[in-house]
Formats: sequence, C-alpha cells, structure tokens
Amino acid sequence: MTLSGNSEIQRIIGAALATRPYSHSQRAEANVTAVITVEDDLRYLPRTLRAVLSQSVLPSTIVVADCSGRTVQSVQTSFEIIPTKEDVLEAVPEPQRISIQIVRVAQARSFADAVTKVLRNAQVDTSTKTLWLLHDESRPADEHCLERLLDAWSNSPTAALLGAKQLDWEGRALHDVGCYAARGRVVSLVVDGEPDQEQYDGRRDVFSVSLAGALVPVNTLAAVHGANPWFGTFDESEDLCRRLCLSGRRVVVVPEARIAHRRARYDGVRTRDGAAIEPDAAVDSSMAQLIGAQKYAMTDVAAPWWPLLWVLGLFAALAGAVRLLFRKRPYRAICRLLMPWAALAAVPGALAARHRVAAAGHVPRAQIAPLIADRRQIRQWRARSRAFDDQNRNVILDPLALVHLRRRRIRRWAWALAAALLAFAATATMYWPILRHAFSGDSMLSTQLTPTDAGFRQLVDAATTPWVYGVGTGIPAPPSPWLLVLMAASVLTAGHVAAALALIFFLSAPASVLSFWALAGVVTRSNPIRVASSLCWYALALAFGLYGTANLPMLTVMTFLPAALALSFKAVGLYRTEDPVNPRSSVQAAAAAALLFVPAVAAEPQLLLALIVIFVAFLVFVRRHRLMLLLIPLPCAFALAPTLVNAVRYAGDGMWRQLFGDVMIPVQPVNGAPEAIGLTTMVWRAFGLGQAPSWSAMLSGDDLMRTLVVLCCAVCAVIALLTLLRPGMLRPCRILWTVILCGLMLAVTSAVVVIAVMPYGAAAGSVMPGVALAACGILACVAMAAGPGVTPFHRLMHEHERRLGASTLMQGAVALFLTAMTAVCLLFGVQTAEAGGVDVTGTGLPMVARDYLAQEPDRRVLALAATGADTVAYTAMRTGRGDLIDASAAWRVSRAFGHEGGTDDEQLARIAARLLAGSDNDAVRQLSDLGFGGIYVVTDDGRDLSARAGEQLQANVTASQGTQEVVGNAQGTYYRLTLDATTSQRIDTADQRRMETSPWRTAWLWCLSLVVALYVIVAIPRSHGISKEEQQ
Repeated sequence: MTLSGNSEIQRIIGAALATRPYSHSQRAEANVTAVITVEDDLRYLPRTLRAVLSQSVLPSTIVVADCSGRTVQSVQTSFEIIPTKEDVLEAVPEPQRISIQIVRVAQARSFADAVTKVLRNAQVDTSTKTLWLLHDESRPADEHCLERLLDAWSNSPTAALLGAKQLDWEGRALHDVGCYAARGRVVSLVVDGEPDQEQYDGRRDVFSVSLAGALVPVNTLAAVHGANPWFGTFDESEDLCRRLCLSGRRVVVVPEARIAHRRARYDGVRTRDGAAIEPDAAVDSSMAQLIGAQKYAMTDVAAPWWPLLWVLGLFAALAGAVRLLFRKRPYRAICRLLMPWAALAAVPGALAARHRVAAAGHVPRAQIAPLIADRRQIRQWRARSRAFDDQNRNVILDPLALVHLRRRRIRRWAWALAAALLAFAATATMYWPILRHAFSGDSMLSTQLTPTDAGFRQLVDAATTPWVYGVGTGIPAPPSPWLLVLMAASVLTAGHVAAALALIFFLSAPASVLSFWALAGVVTRSNPIRVASSLCWYALALAFGLYGTANLPMLTVMTFLPAALALSFKAVGLYRTEDPVNPRSSVQAAAAAALLFVPAVAAEPQLLLALIVIFVAFLVFVRRHRLMLLLIPLPCAFALAPTLVNAVRYAGDGMWRQLFGDVMIPVQPVNGAPEAIGLTTMVWRAFGLGQAPSWSAMLSGDDLMRTLVVLCCAVCAVIALLTLLRPGMLRPCRILWTVILCGLMLAVTSAVVVIAVMPYGAAAGSVMPGVALAACGILACVAMAAGPGVTPFHRLMHEHERRLGASTLMQGAVALFLTAMTAVCLLFGVQTAEAGGVDVTGTGLPMVARDYLAQEPDRRVLALAATGADTVAYTAMRTGRGDLIDASAAWRVSRAFGHEGGTDDEQLARIAARLLAGSDNDAVRQLSDLGFGGIYVVTDDGRDLSARAGEQLQANVTASQGTQEVVGNAQGTYYRLTLDATTSQRIDTADQRRMETSPWRTAWLWCLSLVVALYVIVAIPRSHGISKEEQQ
C-alpha cells in the first residue's frame, strides 16, 4: 500500500512503496528491525528507501527516526510480501506484513542517541533480536546486504556486533573494511578512495566497525549500557566497539555486505543541524573530526595521566598545526591549535566516558593482539595513502602532452625574462648616473623623496614604534606603513637603508613586468600579448613620472598589485589554462596573494578602501571559497593596524585623512589643491600635466606626445568596455571592471581630501593609487580581448596548414596596439624623466655633526634654511640628512589641522623665526634647554633673495650668545651650542620610550609576525603535487 501525507518524509516513503517492484524472491525476517535516521536534508533518503525495500531479506519493521522535527505525531503504514517457498505446490504461501513507522525524535545528540530514543517510542515487536542501523545517506549497495549480514551472524553466533564494508555513494570506492586499534585511535589500514577489488574481503574479526549498516543484537547494547552519545556521530561507534572488545566480545566485519555511505556530514555537505549544503559550497568538518578523535584518545588512557598528556598536547598541537599549514590546510591547522583547550572543556564528559570504558573490563593484550595494528602496518598504510593522494592530485599526462607543456613552459619563461631584462635595461640606461653611485653610500632624492642617512636599527624603530619625529622632536602617531617595506628591502642590502632605496627603484622595473605578466596570464595564454601588456604597464609607470620623481611607494604598488590580483584569481580558480590541464582553486595562491597585497597597501593605505569593495565583488561573483577570500585581507589589516586604529579613534579630528597620504612630499603638480575633479582632469593630473586643455588645443598638434598618450588611454578604455560583451570569461571581466570602477572612484575621492598644508597651500591626496588600480584593470581587460591565445593540444594525425582565423587577427591587433601604446608612453616618460629632479646625494651635515649625532640616539641638531626675507624652513636632524624615515602622513595631517599645540615643534618654529629676525640669546637658550646641541644653517645660492636671507640668518646665529661656529662650506655652516655640557645635550625621550615599551606595540608586532609567518608557511610551494601549469 502507499502512504500519503503532508510531510516530505511521508511523500518519499509513499513514492518508494509505489515504485517497489513486485517480487516473490523476497522474504521477511521477523526478529530484525531496521532503523533509519532522517534529518532536514532528504536528498539521499529516496535511494536509501528503494535500496532497503529491494532487499532479498526484509526486516519485519522499518522505523524512520525523524530528527528534523517535521513529524508531529507518529505515523504507521505497512505492506505485504508473498515469499516463494520450496513446498509451494503443497501449501499456499502466506503473506508477510512489513511495518513502516515514522517516529519523531527530539534533541538527538548523535546517530546512536537517535536510535536509542526512537526505540523507546516506536512500536517494535518484542520478538526483535537484532537492529539494522542505517543513516538516511547509507544505503545497501546491493540486494543481498541484510541477507549476508544475517548469514554471517548465523555462522558466528558469538559476534556481538556485525559491520559492513563501507563504500562511497556510488558503491565503487572503499572507505573502510573495519578498523584496528592503534595508540589512542583506530586505523582502517584501507586507503580511503581506492577501488573496491575485494582485496580486503578476508577480514573478519576487527577492533571496530561503523554503525552505518551494522547489525546489532539487542542484548549487545544492554550488555555495555549502549553507545555513548558524548563522542558524537563520528566516534561513538569506535567507543562502543572498544568496550565490546575489552569485555571479551567479538566485533566482526562482513565484507560481502556492502554499504554505500555518502558521509554527508563528514564531507561537509550537511550542517551540524542536518541542513543540506551544496557540494560546491561544502564546509570543512575538521573541528568535529578532531574533537571526536581527541575524546577517544583521552578516554583510552587513565585519568591520572591526563595532565601530563595535556602539556605534551600543547607541543603536539603546535607541531601538528605547522605540519598542516605546510600541507595547505589552514582551517584544520587552526582547529588543531584549539584542541588542547577543547580538551579542558571535555574533562567532565571524559571522566564519565572513561569510567564506562574501565567498567567494561580488561582482557589480556594477547587476546586482542590480532586486532591491533603494528607500526609496520601503519607505516605501509600511510605510504600507500600518500601515493594514492599524489596520483589523484596530479593530472596524469601522456608523454606527448608532457612534451607539449614543457615546450610551452620554456617558451613562456623565455618571453617573460626577455621582457623583464628589457625593462631593467631601459631603466638602467636612463638613470645610469644614479645606478653608478646608488650602492656607494649615497642616497637617492628628488623633489618628493627625502634622502636618508639612517641606520637599520633606526629604521626598525621608526617602522614599528608609534612615534613620529617629523621636523621636530616627535609626536605620538602611527608609523608610516611603507617603512615596513623599506625595512624588508634593507635586509636584502645587509642593513644599508640608502642602498635599499636604489634597490627598490631599479628592481621595480623587471619586477613590475613579471607581476603584470602573471595578471595577464589569468586572462590570456598568448605570450606576445602578455609581453606587450607587461611592457605597457612598465611604460605607464614611466609616463606617470614615478621614476622621474623616484616615487618609491607607487613603484611598490606597481610591482606588487598586479601579482596580488593574479593570485587572487588563481585562488578561486578563475584563470585560463592550457589543455589538458584544468583550473582549480588553491589556498596556497590565496596565502601568496595576501602577502603580496601587504607591500602595496602599506605603500598607499588608501588602496585598502578599494580592495574591500573588490573583495566584496569577489564574494558576489565567486560563491565558493568565501572564507578563503575573507582571509586574504587579514595580513594587510595587521600591517596597517596602528594606522587604522589611529584613523578610527581620531576620525573626528580628521586623522582618517592620513589614509590618503604616503611618505612622499606633496607637490602641486602631482597632488594639486583639494577640489572635485572630473575624469579628464584626473587623467591629466596622473600624467603630471596639470589642468586638462581644451579639445582644440589637444588636436592642434602643439604637444603631439601628450595628445597620443591621452588617445591611447581612451582606446584602452573602449577595448576594456567591449570585453564585457565576451561570454568566455564573464565573471573575471566583471571583477576586473569592479577593479576599474573602484580605482576611478578612489582617485576622485583622494583629489578632494586635504592631507597637508604646504607652502603653496592645502595639498590634496594623490590620484595615482586609484589611477594605477584602474589602469591595472583596464590593461588586463585589453589582454582579455585577445582571447585564450593558445592552441589546444591534440595529436597530429596528418599534416594540415594553419589558417588565420578571427582570433589570430584579434590577437595581432591587440598586440600591435599595446606595442604602440608602450612606445608612446615610453617616449613620454623619457621626455619627463628629469622633471622630478631625481638624483643621488652624498652631502648633508658636516662630519663633526654626524659624529656628534651618532654618539647618542637622543641628540639633535636644528637645521635652518631661509627661503625668503620673512620665511624660514627648519627641521630637527637626527641623522646626517633630513631623513626619509621621519616622513609621515599622520604627522602632516596632524600639523595641517593644528593638533600640535603645546608641543616642541611649535616652540622650534618660534625659535627659527626669532633667529631669522635677528640675534636672540633667549632663542638659543630655549633651543639648548630642549636638548639640541647644534645649529646648521643651509646656504642657498640659487636665488638672490634667499641667499641674502641666508647670509643674514648666519650672521644672527653667529651674533647670538652660546653658539660657536665649527665648520663652514658651500653647503652651509655648523654651529655648536655651548651653553650646556655636551654630555647633557639630549632631548626628552620619555614619551618615546613609553611608546616603545607599550604592551599594544608588543602585541601588534607579535600578532603581525605570527600572521605573516603562518601565511608564509601556507604560501611556500609544495615540492610535489603541483601541476605543470601551476609552475608559472
């Protein structure tokens, strides 16, 4: 008969009964009751019911335990079968009735707990001797599963529990065939996923079996007081079997009885509450697996040993987490670190569980020795598992395909290295005078870049201490994040900070080419297109004037941003490949992307605002791997933590504006005045061309190169817009357009934000970070317009001619345009290469002043330069040059909005003004009281007015009491302050030392170091298991 009802379970059972084939080959076993547990996820229940109803031997009662709460009251139905007997001609066969019950189960903690509760409420015949336990996603793989279990029970009447062979849902691959005992755990000695070839069918007595599909005599549960739901679904069967074995009972596996087990919750396609999850969005069940395994291990030893094992578990958890990180399993590594603390919470339940284990008895070890796996067996099993995993992880290619990919890889790297060397050669040629002296101790400088004479220790302190000197004695403010990048580069130059500036400058050229080469490889595999787009990216850096002004923060962005975006695409599997290799997601690529975003965001913190929106777009367009995407910005957040905290905490004072600044000095051609600008003005400002001229002036031909640059940018935008019409890579194209729009909005926003007050007026944030972000997306879209650009691999059966198709013509057109744009930008960059005044300098304070400053870190010299008859510039010198490490966007914003009232900086400004006005003994006295030991007056020979003002300033300082001229030259004159003894000349650094010893600074550095170390471990490529296509 059929079952009709308003619940989904009733409809599934009714459909299964309606489609049940009528057969006389079935019979019912009166003393067997089947229990099937059901949750909210009903995707697998129809196949399970059909498999149960098609068994050659049917249980007399089928109880469906509804753990979802859909069933309000119990429902019962039945159907009849007429078995065929041997004496059918002598007697009429009697029908046998099969009862089906749907019983509600509330608050079941595990599978066995649901079975125990449902048997209390179900109408089960008292003649029932055995239970056949099934999940809704564990079905008999054939029609004789229960029959073979019953036959095995009749042949082994002393068996206390009979389990079945566990297969995958399709019934072809093995999960386990019983398990054996090991130290604190059980092992199957079966390679999970290997094909079932009956290679383990000789097994009989084992230490444990899975309860899914198991035949459990009723008296077995009563003898050991049932299963313990505290262990959870994953490990309660191991605990039950352990107690049975320790009490002297037998646990038998029946390999002939085959169960197809989906393991929905184990494989992450079902939530803890039983709700369905799509396979594409499967969650990691590592936490439940590790907690269950730990519970079993705890209860496998006596309680007095637990404190010692917990201490050892701390070190084991750390080592296990590191090992898992190397295996690119970060979530499981986090779960492994939490295990010692989960063990503390599990102590009360573990004590009760351990008591039940001890009460079960203890048989001699020799009696259960055949059920214990030795080290040799475990070692062989692990080796076979690793070999099987490697075989499945790699794409098996025939020799012809391997040769094809090897040739393409060699050709690809040859193109990439040639492009990188070409960029480096061009940069070295244009700036050969700088390269020649860059590593001789001289420092780079430009109209925007301050030189440096700092040591590595001073750089480390400036990069990690929330104390910024600026031009005075310092204020509490977050350090410039880009100094972390400079610190990393200084490691490569053995601690020489000045040489690190040149290293960043010259290596940015080939590195930016290789970086964009990686991004172009996401959307096309054409080597000419990748070379052309990569060189165009480098030429844009020249045209933007980044090399002409030595804009090292922006060069850092140009170097790391494209590679970070490329690895973000690879992390979610959105990239082109060469057949027969298919794209796949990679947590290693995600970790590498997270690390590469750190230098870019540290150089220009405003990029973080755009990247937040971009990653939201990733989450929208890529529905898988959302947790992995959310973890990519984490290192950036830690690197910028002091800046972000300060910006949020003092947002009402305008300190959020520091996000739009960097270590470069704002200048009018680059930053401009704060104003709302349009797209045209933004593009012209990015190229350092000031205000946009009219269209008639542009077309007049007066400045052909400038017009060509703008036209190339317009054509790029049009081509990028047309890529939205290509259906081949729609999701990457949408994400790239999100990058473009975010970059444009960021540039427009930055142009209206005041970040400093300069002699020419208020300075706005630079549009360069936003423009560079937009240009990165536009160039990637142009490369995408060329198409895949790769010939799929196929065996050549006969000779044929290669024809020029539409895709080849498109690739040629795009490559030609990118080459022309590269040439235009390169020529424009060469014309403006000297506009920013990039140079090297070895000058600075006289040697006597440098020696004075080097003796103690808290000694200072006041440098003065008369810029006019009534204006004077000043700075507190702690190194031989006005130092780059003291540059700070936070300090500029604080000064622009007048947050320095009552500080030493304000007093230094008054002292400088008084000395410019005339000789002033009190000014020298106040300067000496501040701890300064000298004054250095800069000589300006460039302008008559400044020269005369400088001479007057020197005369005023000389005439003031307490000053002694030490040395003078063409660059300036150094005066020693003689009012106080040299040993007592030091500024007050109490506040600075308090910042250095702040627990917040220590916590930040430890967290940043730990996070970076963890991401580095995950980002390290594995020595095996990497496909040929991924080694790019």
